[in-house]
Amino acid sequence: MATKQEIYEGVRGVEERLVRFLPGIRENLERPLLTGTWTVHDALCHLAADTNAVARFLQRLERIDRGEPPRPAGFNLDEHNEKQIALRKGKPIDDVVAEIRKGFAADIMGVESIPDAALEHQIPGFGGNPTLASDSLSFTLVRHNHIHLDDIEKALQGAS
Repeated sequence: MATKQEIYEGVRGVEERLVRFLPGIRENLERPLLTGTWTVHDALCHLAADTNAVARFLQRLERIDRGEPPRPAGFNLDEHNEKQIALRKGKPIDDVVAEIRKGFAADIMGVESIPDAALEHQIPGFGGNPTLASDSLSFTLVRHNHIHLDDIEKALQGAS
């Protein structure tokens, strides 16, 4: 089970890593990632869209508690991601980075508001396998962001 402290530290680690990459990100916004169709800029916009995620996580827990699917009916993740990227792509990069950092701060504060008992519940994970809510939240706030930072890092290494 991921603890609140581990999640806080994980989010801080993601932010520290992002800050280290920012000079290279700024110089290589249009560089394509090594897999998929996104650019470094797209991945950064995706990170911005996915921060401040605790409220969405709590909504997901509420749907599960009501016996509903974790995501609303008809939800298409790829369409959602592309729409969220498009909403941010025209913004100055400093605004996108500020949104990410503000979102990280909100996530750290939001984790504190989640009752410990809620984090101990078994919920459907990705692929339908049961997982602890705390581990799902840790994936959402930490591992998912590291995956995208891994993609950015690999693209930046190719730019060197």
